[in-house]
Amino acid sequence: MLAGLVLTVADTAYAIAAIRAEEGKRPARERLFEDPYAGIFLAAGEHAREGIDRFLGLPFFRDAIRLRTRFIDDFVREGLDRGVRDIVLLGAGFDARALRMREIAERQATVYEVDFAEQLANKRALLDAAGVARPSWLKDVACDFKDPEFGAALEAGLEAQGFRRDAGALFVWEGVVAYLDDEAIDRTLRFVAQTGGKGSCIVFEGAPGRFAPIAMSRAGFSRCESTGLDALWRRYLPGEPHENAALVHMYILSV
Repeated sequence: MLAGLVLTVADTAYAIAAIRAEEGKRPARERLFEDPYAGIFLAAGEHAREGIDRFLGLPFFRDAIRLRTRFIDDFVREGLDRGVRDIVLLGAGFDARALRMREIAERQATVYEVDFAEQLANKRALLDAAGVARPSWLKDVACDFKDPEFGAALEAGLEAQGFRRDAGALFVWEGVVAYLDDEAIDRTLRFVAQTGGKGSCIVFEGAPGRFAPIAMSRAGFSRCESTGLDALWRRYLPGEPHENAALVHMYILSV
């Protein structure tokens, strides 16, 4: 949280939308992804303008979000190539992957957007007002993540929308971990491992070296991969990485 500035998690999502909207203004050869829907969400964020501008002024913030977005897009593509057909977005916010990634429709996958009911309703209203059609493979699942017993309700909500327990799924947990304590992180990782079953994976970002013990000894994962944003910079961007890039890692945990 920025000093002297009070924003909700939903408000910070507008800063992410700003970066994703900017990506489409870059020359095609420089873009790491395409998100034509980000501008819809950004336009609704004037109440958070001060916070947006202060976030965008932070060192490395823009490139960190760009790298994170591209890495997760590639994670989804690789999972679809392996045959996974269920994609669960935990804390979906303004994520538009169900709309913007053509591979999802081509592979006939289903995307489950999980968030607080208010956030899901706000997102639907913004897209409806912009005339964006809702695809049949996009499902909303309301969840109160603050409830220590959220797991049973979320599992029931997913299955009611067609989620196949133990069939293997991709879980995207983008931009959420920083807001959680260790107990909530443990609880969510255990839910993913137990509900997704063998073949499931989850992707998220965090501090280097933090999550391997949690994943392997307490949550039930069999593999933990960690890649620093400095390595992703060298993969996706020209020049040398920003000095802060090594301070954030992308994790992929597999069951």
